[in-house]
Amino acid sequence: MAAVAAAISPNSAFKQNSPSFSSASNQFVGGFSKKFNFDQKFGGRKRDLVPLVVASASESSLRSGDGRFYFNFTGFPFPLGPFLNRQTIRTEAVKDSIWLFEQEQALGFSSVSTNIRMTVVKLKSGGLWVHAPIAPTKECIQLIKELDAPVEHIVLPTFAYEHKIFVGPFSRKFPRAQIWVAPRQWSWPINLPLEFFGIFRSKALRNEDDSTPWANEIEQKVLSSPEVGIGPYVEVAFYHKRSRTLLVTDAVIFVPRQPPECISKESLLASAKNGLAVKILSKGKEVPEEPVVDNKMNRQKGWERMVLQILFLGPSNLLEPTASFDQMSRKLIVSPIVKTLVFSKVPEKHCVVPIIWSNLSSEICSCLGYDLN
Repeated sequence: MAAVAAAISPNSAFKQNSPSFSSASNQFVGGFSKKFNFDQKFGGRKRDLVPLVVASASESSLRSGDGRFYFNFTGFPFPLGPFLNRQTIRTEAVKDSIWLFEQEQALGFSSVSTNIRMTVVKLKSGGLWVHAPIAPTKECIQLIKELDAPVEHIVLPTFAYEHKIFVGPFSRKFPRAQIWVAPRQWSWPINLPLEFFGIFRSKALRNEDDSTPWANEIEQKVLSSPEVGIGPYVEVAFYHKRSRTLLVTDAVIFVPRQPPECISKESLLASAKNGLAVKILSKGKEVPEEPVVDNKMNRQKGWERMVLQILFLGPSNLLEPTASFDQMSRKLIVSPIVKTLVFSKVPEKHCVVPIIWSNLSSEICSCLGYDLN
């Protein structure tokens, strides 16, 4: 799932390319997807528009497609796709300071995809701080090198496999960078050491640690729960003080209305097709067998179906997804799966947002079902 330059989780004057919300005092770069028009209200307060710059590697360097090649066939019980080709989209979220890098991430052989996000912050030292690395394709590495700064720190902010799997390969592209990992790491069905994932020389992230090289610029808090199910929920949230930007991974998400640019039209159209999942979840309605043509409506339908299958264990109606999608999109939420499997089992005293960073905390705790008043 997308990591946030905030959260399954962003231009009116702004190219609509990243799921964040922003104001003069705060920015939340959301972790589900992008493309959110800031010209709307959130929590009753009008958010200012923030111009973003979107880029991908030059077409000439990628004409053969080699720049996007990345072989990935791992993951239990479902391997994480795309297996051979990943486009990277870079968005400048805060001028000369914070960039978002996104790729498509697919669930095995299904037609379900979402965006996965890496956030890069330029520190006062002139070096780069990389949050939740993505697949280090040639295109991705080229887009990082265009920032013309050395990668100093690579951060794994969660236990989640879909983020952990890229840290080792990414760190080998930048061998001088220090790796930092969230505490209480575990994997399933076998609890494997970090070295198995190619992660070496790592240091543990600690709650409110003021000894990190970035402590004067970025605050951090460990969001953790008692063990629920097969293991504990763990992620580390960060707050970039100068830009007032909150970064989280899966604790809170923002679902954009339109599909992220990094998700291919092929994936969207495959999801728009009335396949087996749609037939099973059609509430007994007749499911028409009809070809899917490439148009904006079908791409949107594909995105809406993807979102519902990612957020719910069993979405109630994939045949006509718009009503359910509208209830989940364009606002801060906790993924229903995460809320059911994790937060509903955590006592209020363990509220995973002891973040009290800015006025976002009350909104986020409300999403989680906690009352700070």
